[in-house]
Amino acid sequence: MHTHDDVGWLQTVDGYYDTWVREIITSVVSTLMQNENRKFIYVESAFFTRWWEEQTDLTKEYVRRLVNDGRLEFISGGWSMNDEATTQYLAIIDQMTFGLRWLNETFGTCGHPKVGWQIDTFGHSKEQASIFAQMKFDGLFVGRLHYQDKIQREETKTMELIWKASESLGKKANIFTGVLPNVYWPPKGFCFDNFCSDEELTKENINYKAHNFISIAQEQAKHYATNHIVMTMGMDFHYRDAPKWFRNMDYLISYINSLQSVGMNVSMFYSTPTCYLKSLNNANKTWTTMQSDFLPYASNRHEYWTGFYTSRPALKYHARRTNAFLQVCKQLVTLADVENADIITLKKAVGVVQHHDGITGTEKQHVADDYSRMLSQGYALCEDAVGRSMRILLSNDTILPKLHFCENLNISKCTFTEMENQYLVVIYNSFAHPVKTYVRLPVVNEGFTVRQVTKRRRFVPAQVIPIPPSVISLPERSSLAVNELVFPVSLPPLGFSIYGVKTLSVQERRGQPNLEELYYISPHYEPVLDMESGRLPFMIQDAVIQNEMFQVVIDGHSGLLKHIFLVQSNTRVPMKQSFYFYEGMPGYRMERASGAYAFNPQHDTAYPLAENITYRVFKGPLVEEIHQFYTPWIHQIIRLYKGQNSIEFDWVVGPIPVQDHIGREIITRFDTGLNNDGVFYTDSNGRETVKRVRNHQDTFQWNITEKIAGNYYPVTSWIYMKDEAQNVMFSILPDRAEGGSSVKDGSLELMLHRRLLYDDGYGVAEALNEPGFDGRGLVVRGSHLLTLGPPEEMMPLNKKLAKMRFHEPTIAFAKVAYSNLSRHALNEFRGLKRRLPQNVHVLTLERLDSHRVLLRLEHFNEKSDDPLSTGSVTVSLGNLFRPFRVVYYQETNLSANKYLYEVDPLKWRSQDDEDSPQSESTTNDINAAMESSTSDYIVSDAESDSLRITLKPMEIRTFILKVDYHISY
Repeated sequence: MHTHDDVGWLQTVDGYYDTWVREIITSVVSTLMQNENRKFIYVESAFFTRWWEEQTDLTKEYVRRLVNDGRLEFISGGWSMNDEATTQYLAIIDQMTFGLRWLNETFGTCGHPKVGWQIDTFGHSKEQASIFAQMKFDGLFVGRLHYQDKIQREETKTMELIWKASESLGKKANIFTGVLPNVYWPPKGFCFDNFCSDEELTKENINYKAHNFISIAQEQAKHYATNHIVMTMGMDFHYRDAPKWFRNMDYLISYINSLQSVGMNVSMFYSTPTCYLKSLNNANKTWTTMQSDFLPYASNRHEYWTGFYTSRPALKYHARRTNAFLQVCKQLVTLADVENADIITLKKAVGVVQHHDGITGTEKQHVADDYSRMLSQGYALCEDAVGRSMRILLSNDTILPKLHFCENLNISKCTFTEMENQYLVVIYNSFAHPVKTYVRLPVVNEGFTVRQVTKRRRFVPAQVIPIPPSVISLPERSSLAVNELVFPVSLPPLGFSIYGVKTLSVQERRGQPNLEELYYISPHYEPVLDMESGRLPFMIQDAVIQNEMFQVVIDGHSGLLKHIFLVQSNTRVPMKQSFYFYEGMPGYRMERASGAYAFNPQHDTAYPLAENITYRVFKGPLVEEIHQFYTPWIHQIIRLYKGQNSIEFDWVVGPIPVQDHIGREIITRFDTGLNNDGVFYTDSNGRETVKRVRNHQDTFQWNITEKIAGNYYPVTSWIYMKDEAQNVMFSILPDRAEGGSSVKDGSLELMLHRRLLYDDGYGVAEALNEPGFDGRGLVVRGSHLLTLGPPEEMMPLNKKLAKMRFHEPTIAFAKVAYSNLSRHALNEFRGLKRRLPQNVHVLTLERLDSHRVLLRLEHFNEKSDDPLSTGSVTVSLGNLFRPFRVVYYQETNLSANKYLYEVDPLKWRSQDDEDSPQSESTTNDINAAMESSTSDYIVSDAESDSLRITLKPMEIRTFILKVDYHISY
């Protein structure tokens, strides 16, 4: 018995709670108290916590009794039922941790969920399974998988299996997984909710209905390996009238069990996923295994749910950046030991947006707007906490009386830098390693001097470069800035550096090098003879930008990328990049329309949006750029920074024209001379890499009916392909989740933006036609990083770049005159005392109270990455952090809601175990268990640092630290 309560979809979170959810939970709780045999499960903590806060102490005591008796059971228990395709793994961990720790604090051990319940997500990722395994769930139940995969599993009785979710982690990431028979809906004819039209049970129909129910169960049993059958009795927002549901179920259970007296060998009873899972475990069977994932999801021949990988790209970007800023907020509040900081508002907002009808973009427009409102509200409150923390850590409130933030740097807008002539720039690095990068600030003038504000007070080079017209004309941009100030910064791990910026007068700018605009070329230009000189104005020629690693060559006639030259290896890789569109299937055809969920192009061809384009080239001492103008609504900058080992593609797309009544799905495609033989690779929620093979699935015989949509996969952090013969790997790293593929050899493409005119019929009842800021259609700005080189170098590089891309520096500003700086010495703040191994990151640093800190350390390389950097590493916690000393720690599961000594998950036997009774991974797990049991509670020894922990490839270890703050950094 269950309800599925979407945390936003057709209505906002508030709307659903007020209209449905409050009444659902109240009705269920009161009905459960009437009969001790009844059971019910609940999932979404975002809703239940809200209901709980409204209850009296007496009601809360009744609910605790229901939980202790196992009649009300929490399943999964995260803040929301998160999407698995477009979410970033840290956001999943955070929202699960938030919900599970609340259940701990409220209900104790009896409130611990033991089962993952991902029954409505649109496909299932390996990383999600790995996360649940590391949270020590006993099992996982899923609802949606490819219809062909499900048919084959039903025929072979492999609907339940052991999912081996990580090659690097081995058995630590294995989890029993069951596919539910009917997604999560009740059997046909047995829905007893107010939403349903099925008849209630009466004396007149009970015999017929009971035998019908038994027939359904017997048919279902043909597809499962044991004699235990699960029936999911509930659906979206069911049980507002819980007595009606339970009254009919009581009658049905009683009648079916009475048939045992006449020889019917069927027993029916109230149960939960946890009880069902325990029965399967007691069956002591040997289960099949799976190593791939359940992506993409298709509900029928022409119904591939791969459009949502890109839907609502602006919301996807907003969710990613606020997730990253949440980590900044938690880190700084912890390092500065700030009390009463409002982080919880942003934690709630980020947790809600991970919902499978949130970040996916499959909600109504007004709901998407509400998600953005919640994110912005939480962001603003965390800005205050970050500002307070920075001032404490600098220990100089007189220098920084107030810090200003600019949330719109992504559209080259910042009122502070546009209006002030002298100011400080405080730049925080939330990545646990030193970072050398570049900062870009919108400015009005053309001359500046920049220096690092430390005891050395060294000047740093700076460059001013024009903002392209496509960015200046963004509809939501109200800014005076026409240029951007670019300068390099060097940032310590978990720390910040401070730079002073001063605007130069016209006289002071004399003698400074000017930006060199080398080319302004249009392929449509017809050279005209200069009558005075007798010469053509210029010759059309290839344009080149370069740094120490790359030469990027633009074809002088087409204006498109021509090839990339790798300087160090003296390798030339032919490469054409341009923008294309797929024409979305309209709603009046027999096939499913392209919409918020579905990607269903009318044709297998992507049409080019421009064959010849105009471009400009700018060169300076720090950065070289090519500004390309494809159409009035598509523009791009190709950018090379000095000393950087990646190429940036900064694009603006929109508003997508629909005057011709054609829905368009815009892609960027890179066509290269590489041969990848149909194989490419994508990340899984930004963590591990999954091999993809065009027109192939590992787990079933795939009858491919959609050559394009069926080969699309979610790309949250990277997509790459390799040419083994040339020993070259080509990768693209996006700044948000996007759909991507290699639809032909040598080619990689990513979908950037979608504007469609028909609903795809999956419930949202609204076309994906975002109005944007001015109602004329959404304009989106984004960027990709391109890496190219030998695979053994690129694989660890991509992991580090993906981390740095997520942990973009946080920039704050203070109005301080240059003349005042000479009287003060501001030092960099460093949160770490010692450098971590190059493949280890501080994933979570969160203050729980004045004496306890939640810490997660992550080994972010895989076994398949560079062998020199993927071995086990040891980290000492004793003197790792500057602001506090670790007194002792207790290790927990990944979600920090159970200490390891409390964990005793069910043991499962798989076919692989029979082949290798004591495999290497088993031995490793035993050793890890011994290490955990002996080091679960360690007291620091001043003479010998015993606070040492070991991390293996892809391992995340979670600790509750007892700390002693001693601000002496």
